[in-house]
Amino acid sequence: MHCWDFHHCGEKKKTCPAFPGSGNSCASLAGTIGSGRPILAFRQKSERCLRCAFFQSEHYAEEFDGALEFDPF
Repeated sequence: MHCWDFHHCGEKKKTCPAFPGSGNSCASLAGTIGSGRPILAFRQKSERCLRCAFFQSEHYAEEFDGALEFDPF
């Protein structure tokens, strides 16, 4: 399962950096939509991800080590 299915993002998923290839490892990408708006600051992103139901679920594929990548292009 991908994060956009878990969160029922619908067409909004197409504007998310996790779509289409990182839907089960979205915490590793800055700028994902999650709460309805992109989070680019790593500190804010990691704090939100640690509280995310998808991140805490068995559907999340990677162990989070606290490192996030930012690739705006």
